[in-house]
Amino acid sequence: MRIGILAIGVFTFIVVGVGGAWAQDDTNTWHGDGALGLSLAKGNANTLLLSSSATTHREWGQNELKLGADGQYGLNDWGKSNETQSANNIHGFIEYKRLITERFYGMARVDGGHDDLAAVRYRVILSPGLGYYFIKSEKWKLNGEVGPSFITERVGHDNSEYVTLRISGRTEYAISKGAKVWGSIDYLPKVDDFGNYLLYGEIGAEAALNTSLSLRIVANDKYNSRPAEGRDTNDITLISALVCKY
Repeated sequence: MRIGILAIGVFTFIVVGVGGAWAQDDTNTWHGDGALGLSLAKGNANTLLLSSSATTHREWGQNELKLGADGQYGLNDWGKSNETQSANNIHGFIEYKRLITERFYGMARVDGGHDDLAAVRYRVILSPGLGYYFIKSEKWKLNGEVGPSFITERVGHDNSEYVTLRISGRTEYAISKGAKVWGSIDYLPKVDDFGNYLLYGEIGAEAALNTSLSLRIVANDKYNSRPAEGRDTNDITLISALVCKY
């Protein structure tokens, strides 16, 4: 338990530390946030769920660089002899975009992660591609991306490397100055077997409490059409968290 919580905390808040350190330099315009959520029950139900995430990003000229990390660690019957894990995963990414026109851009992204319960020992995804902003305003952004992805992973006892198509979409709408909603979807079918694919979806909402704190609720859905033996295809999580911005 302690190792899982420590790994999540260290990996996530390295991102905040990196962004915060760069933000002290007036020549850079780094912005970001760190979020922490905790669900705890003791009595007839004994459950613990810790979630954390962090992002930092910088925009300059026609360029945008973004780093992020997130993770969850949970226990059922925590503190008891029959204690079992309900969540133990960690994920990080680096993403770079370069505007070619006002709406058209090139991009590259690297994702890496581990999910104990899904038996994903590691999964690294390299995704170059092209993107387009269908809507791009102060209040509303809607963009899509397409390109190949190169995946190397160890799922269960099997190592594999393969190429997929990546089709991605994201939208974000500012309800007001301090509130927003968003959604995203990523579809990665294997190029020689479209029945073998990964599908990631997210919807979220955030409302400001003051200039530096806000409340966030996010629902994530991770679908693997060919999971490890004995594991479910679908993993859904609902996370509420307190967010600190810088």
